[in-house]
Formats: sequence, structure tokens, C-alpha cells
Amino acid sequence: MASMPLNLVPLVGPFHRRFPRYNAITVREITSACAPELVATTALPPGALAEAAWRDADEPALIEAIHWAVRVGVPVEPVGEPSPDPSAMRDTERYLRESTGAHPALQAIDGAAEPVVQLLRSALDLSRVQTELAPAVAKLHAARIHWFGDGPGSDWLEARARRMAERLRPLAQRRTVVLVPVDQLPALEPHLEGLQGQLPDVPPSDAARRRALLDTALSGDADDTAALLAALRDLGEPEARLAEAEVLLGHGHAAEALEVLAEAARGDFVEPPYLPGWLLARLGQLYDLAGRRDEAKRCYRGVLALSWAPPATREAARDGLERPFTVPAA
Repeated sequence: MASMPLNLVPLVGPFHRRFPRYNAITVREITSACAPELVATTALPPGALAEAAWRDADEPALIEAIHWAVRVGVPVEPVGEPSPDPSAMRDTERYLRESTGAHPALQAIDGAAEPVVQLLRSALDLSRVQTELAPAVAKLHAARIHWFGDGPGSDWLEARARRMAERLRPLAQRRTVVLVPVDQLPALEPHLEGLQGQLPDVPPSDAARRRALLDTALSGDADDTAALLAALRDLGEPEARLAEAEVLLGHGHAAEALEVLAEAARGDFVEPPYLPGWLLARLGQLYDLAGRRDEAKRCYRGVLALSWAPPATREAARDGLERPFTVPAA
């Protein structure tokens, strides 16, 4: 049977929330436009989807694309090879900084990392991720390999990529989309030469624009608060109510935020998956600020009763049960 292209879709982790033209919905729509028979990902190891904890990673686009695949009946196959020690690369660099100061390896790696940092501060789209960010990440990876080899200082990425490629190559018998963290691409792509397909050009959609609006509100980075609140109020989904409450709370309007979230909690707020935990945790905190401790505790217990909630919301709920929430000092 002839091989079909593997469509590699780069993931940029939490930075999808900062890229309005390459957010979680954009990735989902690119994945859908490829009409895949299978969605694979190197971001998760085999078997990861059997446990709800796979959602704990701060990968909004990965979660969105996998949920789309499950919803429409496209099989999902994790093929990742996890690091044997996720902290080893940071520990290697920290050791050098503490023991030698201006080591030539650190100077080379810092120099290669700077373009990556600068790119991640801008608003990238798929084209710029492919033509600017991915090459910059490749240079950073090459610097690590040059100085540290394929070991702790480079997160054993070369060896891990070979194993991931071995799992991916047989999948080219079907139309397959592969969701790949951008930092894995430099090591993975050489092993898939001749198998990579061209990603479709997907124009911005209304859904992607709504996602960008919500991401802006939840990040707290908006310049025009009044316009942002007005736009959020035009959206009907419960996530917009959470975003509205976050903006209000961020500007000192806790009572108004409580009113918005209490109303949202009386409706259906099961989607997206992170929403129940975040909404209930924040609602509990707002009840605490209003001096309504019993209602706050009910919300915190509600978070801990969920089958899955983001780790930060579970931590907030546990803290909230121990002591009433107060706004951190500026």
C-alpha cells in the first residue's frame, strides 16, 4: 500500500493563547481541514488517553484537537516518548551557571535561545511558526547537541525522536494528522523525510476570532476594558461569562464579578473541559470575598468532586477549604 503524507501540525503550548491567528481553534480547524482518518500526537505517550490526567498539560490546542477528533469519531493515537528526566536539561544549564558562570556552552545556548524568546513575544500565525519559529528552535536544538550531545543537556531528544518516528511511519498508510510540540520538530523531521504533507491554508473563522477574544480576556492583557466587556457580553457561551468575571475582578469589581459567575453557574457550563473547575474555583473565591463562607466551601468541594479539573483549580479549592480566599497584595 502506498504511503500517504503525514501532516505535522506544530504545537506551541500555552503560547496558543497569545497567538490570535494560531490559537487552539485554529489548530482544530487545520486538523479538520486535513480530513484525517487518524490523529496522532507526539505530545503524549501511548496509552495516555486512558486517564483523565492527560489534560493536565498546558496544551490548549492539543486538548481542543483531540476533543474534536473524539467528537467526530476519528481515532486518536498517542505516540510520544516521554523524557526519562524532564528536569535534566534545566538542571544541566543551572549547574553550569552556578559552577562556571560564563561557560561557552551557555553563551551559545543563550544566543540561540534569544530569537526563540523574541518570536514567542509576537503574534505568530501558522506560516510564521513554520518559517521563523521552527527554524529558530532548530538552531537552539543544534546548539544543545553540539555542546551536550544527545543526553541530559538536550533532553535525550534525538533518541526519543527516533522512537517516535518508528511509531509514526506505519501510520502513513492512512491520512494522518500528527500534533507535534514545536520543540520536537528539529529532531523528528529528519526521520520522516519524504512522508511530510503540506498543511492547508485555513482562513480565520468566527470561532477562532471568538477564541482569540476569550484568550485576551482571560490573560488580563486587554487595552480597552470597556470594549472587551461589551464584546464578551455579546457572546452567549458560559466561558464568556467566566472571562467577563475575570476582567471585572482584575479591575477591582468583585461584586459585579460574583453576580456574573453566580448567574453562569445556574446554567450548563460543562464545556470546554477546563471550565467547570475554573468557574467553580473562582466562584468560591468571589463568595469568600463577599463574606459568604458556606457558599464558598460548596464551590470548592464541587471542584474536588469533578472527575477532572485543572491542577491549579484543584489547588485553589484545597487552599480555599483551609482558609478564606483574599486578594493577593499588589
